[in-house]
Amino acid sequence: MTKIFRIFPAIAVLSVFLLLQNPIYATAQTETSVNASAEAAKSLVEQQTTQSETLINLIQYKTTLEKQIAETKKELKKTTHQMDKEVLSTKLSDLKQQLKDVRQNFVKVATGLDLAVFDENAQQHFVWQEEVETLVRPLLQELKEMTKRPRQIERLKSRVAYFESRLPRAEEAVNNIDVLINASKSPVLKWELGLLKTDFEKRRTNIDNQLDVARFELKELTKDKQSFYESTKKVMAIFFKSRGKNILFALLAFTGVFFFFRFVDRVFKKTLPAFKSKERPFYIRLIEVLLLIFTVIAATSASLFTLYISGDWFLLSIAIIFIIGALWTARAGFTRYYEQVKLILNLGSVRENERVIYNGVPWQVERLALFAKLKNPALSPSRIRLPIGELEDVVSRPLGRNEPWFPCMIDDWVILSDGVRGKVISQSPDMVELIQRGGAYVTYQTSDFLGLNPKNLSRNFRLKSVFGIDYVHQGECTSTILKQAKEFITAKLEEDGYTEHVLNLNVEFESAGASSLNLVIIADFHRDIAALYGRLQRALQRYSVDACTHYGWGIPFDQLVIHKAE
Repeated sequence: MTKIFRIFPAIAVLSVFLLLQNPIYATAQTETSVNASAEAAKSLVEQQTTQSETLINLIQYKTTLEKQIAETKKELKKTTHQMDKEVLSTKLSDLKQQLKDVRQNFVKVATGLDLAVFDENAQQHFVWQEEVETLVRPLLQELKEMTKRPRQIERLKSRVAYFESRLPRAEEAVNNIDVLINASKSPVLKWELGLLKTDFEKRRTNIDNQLDVARFELKELTKDKQSFYESTKKVMAIFFKSRGKNILFALLAFTGVFFFFRFVDRVFKKTLPAFKSKERPFYIRLIEVLLLIFTVIAATSASLFTLYISGDWFLLSIAIIFIIGALWTARAGFTRYYEQVKLILNLGSVRENERVIYNGVPWQVERLALFAKLKNPALSPSRIRLPIGELEDVVSRPLGRNEPWFPCMIDDWVILSDGVRGKVISQSPDMVELIQRGGAYVTYQTSDFLGLNPKNLSRNFRLKSVFGIDYVHQGECTSTILKQAKEFITAKLEEDGYTEHVLNLNVEFESAGASSLNLVIIADFHRDIAALYGRLQRALQRYSVDACTHYGWGIPFDQLVIHKAE
């Protein structure tokens, strides 16, 4: 906007410079203005002259009608015959109506106004059937004109079929009369039959002529018969040749007005701090909604006005019918639109800068408008845009402090409840992709991935490994053996190079089993070696077996005892 304001002074300076450099232009402009004024005055005089002549003609016609009415009234009083009275009454009514029309036309020409404007009853009279007929008539006339040729062809085919069926019957009648004439001996009968034959011969000739005419007209209409595609192409070409310019202007008017107000909306959002603030006040939201509604109404009105100016009542009727149909259809969804407006105004179940769950994924509501913007900083891309109607059945809540947006990040190692373990290489609003040790890829829908309760190993992790020793070591299993086992496993971890990654190590007595005393190794590891989770599990099991071998601790196994009956 600032750039636009900067351009205006430059344009003004340039205009003044051009005017100073071209005095002839200013003189020519003055002469043009004088000529235009003279032409306007001349046109006004001509218009007044024509108006006066029209009024004089109307007065003369009115005088003539008044004389005819007076004469008709005299004739009506003198006449006694009922039929003559009815004819004269009809004539008198027609003359009075003509006189009324002449008087109205005189007032209309003299004042430039229609008397119906001052008639209260005429203003209140409204018949919706007539209004709809007035609106639809141009459309029906255009459709009638477009289907004129097929209807003519069909009508001529029906006439040809009719005359072709009647011609043999006429010939049969003439032949039957000939047979009777030849067989009859009565001169009177022959005379009458001759007259009848002449009558039917005329009928046959007339039918034959009508048939020839119908066939000729049908041949003329069908000689340039085209395929359906060519006919449709021709009709569309004629349509767009005559209507295309009006359609183009209407679309340009709609587009121009619409984008102009959208540009105004953007200027407001960029220049006014209230539009750019994270916590937008209610009046700003209301202004945005009202501006959007006004934009649609203004753009639609501009396109209709363009069609009205061009005088294209056919396209104007189609546009109005389309708008009425759209409004009638939208009537059923009024409640839904009301809820969506509430959401846009931040008065609904979802509020800006709050947390929602959409498709099983948590999101922060960044912006509520015709299209809502949701944000999750842990995903890539981190934002999605969706129609405001998608949030009608969603409820938001305030954000929690240090609340996670996703259980993992890219390059984290996770274990899912289905047993899959892998490194996260991609996580988007739609899909999460893992790569396993060995190079296999596993892909989940984001909502399904969250449903598998991923365990993140890249924030440090703990391993537990249980092993059992024989009951013969019962006296030492809670003291000496625990100390020896811990020292041995610590040495092994150092030998394998894991010591610097071990955060904590402990060996504890877990439980007394049916055939063994169970000890558990508890080891906490740093996230740096999360990729070696499986190897560390196996290593702890190996260390426990090596410790048993080193210290001679017996490893029990389940035994099946068979008692022999005595």
